[in-house]
Amino acid sequence: MILPDIIKQVENSPDYVIWTANKGKNPICDLTRVAGFIIHEDYEHITFFLPRGLFRNLESNLSKGSNINILFASIKDFQSYQIKGNYESHCDGNEENFNFYKGKVRNVIDIMTSMGLNGQLIMGYLLEQPSVAVTMYCREVYVQTPKPGTGYKINDENHVQ
Repeated sequence: MILPDIIKQVENSPDYVIWTANKGKNPICDLTRVAGFIIHEDYEHITFFLPRGLFRNLESNLSKGSNINILFASIKDFQSYQIKGNYESHCDGNEENFNFYKGKVRNVIDIMTSMGLNGQLIMGYLLEQPSVAVTMYCREVYVQTPKPGTGYKINDENHVQ
């Protein structure tokens, strides 16, 4: 699926908190916070980044083609989107990856702190190194913003189905 424009806008927004979830061998879905993500040029793949310690929570469930989801939620206006897809691969993150998402994580920390929360305690661990880069193929996108009628699918043409 070609990712809709709204997800491309999320990629450049400084106020989204990101999680990934998958259910493999575990009977319960693993939900893990993510430091950042990039959309590939084909607009069908996403690579997201997380500290190696957090990746260990997911690793045992991942195999080529296994289901994996990513959830984006704005801490300013609660706009939320979920992408369902398939795990493709992972590799060690590098300094370029870290430099890409470091500013975004620091911005979220600042926003949380300005809201009276301990942003460093809540999000600071996402800056731990080394990191892992996980690539997924995107199949479906859903609106998950808390409101009546949430959960609807966004199709390839950026229209609601």
